[in-house]
Amino acid sequence: MVLELQKPRPIWQIMFSTHHTDVGLLYLITSIAFLFMGGALALAIRAELFLPGSQIIADSMTFNRIFTVHGTTLIFLFIIPFASAVGNYFVPIMVRYKDMAYPKLNAIAFWMIPPAGALIWLGFADFTWYATPPYSIISAPGPAADMWIFGLKILGISSVLGAINFIVTILKCKHPDMSLGQVPLLAWSFLASSLIILVAIPTFAAALLMLLTDRLGVSGFFNPAMGGDPIAYAHLFWFTFHPEVYVLVIPAIGMMYEIIPRFSRKPIFSHSSGIFAFVLLSVVSFSSWAHHMYATGMSFTEKTVFMIGTLAAVPASAMHVFNFIATMWNGRIRFATPMMWAVGGIALFFSAGAGGVVNAAMPLDFQTHDSYWVVGHFHLFVMGTIAFGSIGYLYYMFPYVTGRMYNEKMGKVHFVMSFIGTVLVFFTQHVLGLYGMPRRIFDYPPIPEWIAMNQIASVGAMIIGTSMVIFLINMIHSSAKGKIADTDDPFDLGGKYYYPFESKNPHH
Repeated sequence: MVLELQKPRPIWQIMFSTHHTDVGLLYLITSIAFLFMGGALALAIRAELFLPGSQIIADSMTFNRIFTVHGTTLIFLFIIPFASAVGNYFVPIMVRYKDMAYPKLNAIAFWMIPPAGALIWLGFADFTWYATPPYSIISAPGPAADMWIFGLKILGISSVLGAINFIVTILKCKHPDMSLGQVPLLAWSFLASSLIILVAIPTFAAALLMLLTDRLGVSGFFNPAMGGDPIAYAHLFWFTFHPEVYVLVIPAIGMMYEIIPRFSRKPIFSHSSGIFAFVLLSVVSFSSWAHHMYATGMSFTEKTVFMIGTLAAVPASAMHVFNFIATMWNGRIRFATPMMWAVGGIALFFSAGAGGVVNAAMPLDFQTHDSYWVVGHFHLFVMGTIAFGSIGYLYYMFPYVTGRMYNEKMGKVHFVMSFIGTVLVFFTQHVLGLYGMPRRIFDYPPIPEWIAMNQIASVGAMIIGTSMVIFLINMIHSSAKGKIADTDDPFDLGGKYYYPFESKNPHH
């Protein structure tokens, strides 16, 4: 099953194609480019925080601009487009259809991303990826803030178009012989995350429009000077972006569901429980948005409801982890690079989830609110779970896409360095939060414990950065000069672990 690139073609044929593998390749290359751009900003942030005082960044305004674009880039321009790349490549094949349901709409959804990314990067806004009012209304300088708002609006439309396409492809275009229960869990993950997008995104779209009219002075929805309420923006924002966390993580879990049984050389322990856990996560994702806002003066009853709603995600997440472990149990595991990334991702997913329980519990949340604990927790999810699952899957799909094998040793070195770096950065940030260091600060007092832990985190970030250079060299060199892959079984796992439905697929 070679999907793409086996026969070199002019790049314009790929750029103007609407075929799902071509669009998937465009998503893939674009998302990887933004991964490196956003990652470079992260290294700049960690270099700045290596010591107290100004190091390499001139002032706090520039620092704020850098971490705003860093967060926006990695969430909206790397994680979501990368998932779309995987979905474009594999969902039509998994449901045995010749293409996405609406190929032209699919291409349009992709081509909205580059201009949106250009608006975000050319503007370089400074109000964090929350765009929190009243600062974003009253003081955030234009046109940077306005360009960020328009960029996010375009990305939101792109996500909705992509979600509609995945839902219709899976529900309406799957082969008549295939029941919904037989649809692979990776495709189920795209169905679940797409349904969340359709429900969640309109709220943020409305919030952005209200934010823009507030900035123009024609309304005062979130402006206290005009009788508005900034907390209303927080509700609208988190109603979208707490479920959005699941939009980010569910496809990564779906990718692990492809890797783990294949490299354990066993069927998945429970296909039906995986589906149930995806559906459950999709529902409870909307029951917990206000746990980000315990400190805004909600009543005890309201906080208790959202605490319980947040904790409801724990059983569903535990079902996925149990499913992975039970699948690996007594399996003939082959620890090739994709499997190492998947297993590392599961371990870090468990760690991030344990930290999330602390954030969900009211008494503990008040202790860690707005501290570096929150930074560590969120990044352990984003880097430790989502990026690990995504990068593992990139190694997995590499021979199918290019027809060549990556360098296995370099892949394993990449994993080991990234795992060590991730632990150093984000576990340390949890402890830094417990020592009281607030997040989003350009400078900090010379407290010995803060200095030591910031230096550990910065060293960890540099290790990750070095590993990503190895990764880039491996991908570029191997795609041109790598060993020709046996695309029937590139990882030497044995024939019965191929896609069982491949022979019944339309031509790709």
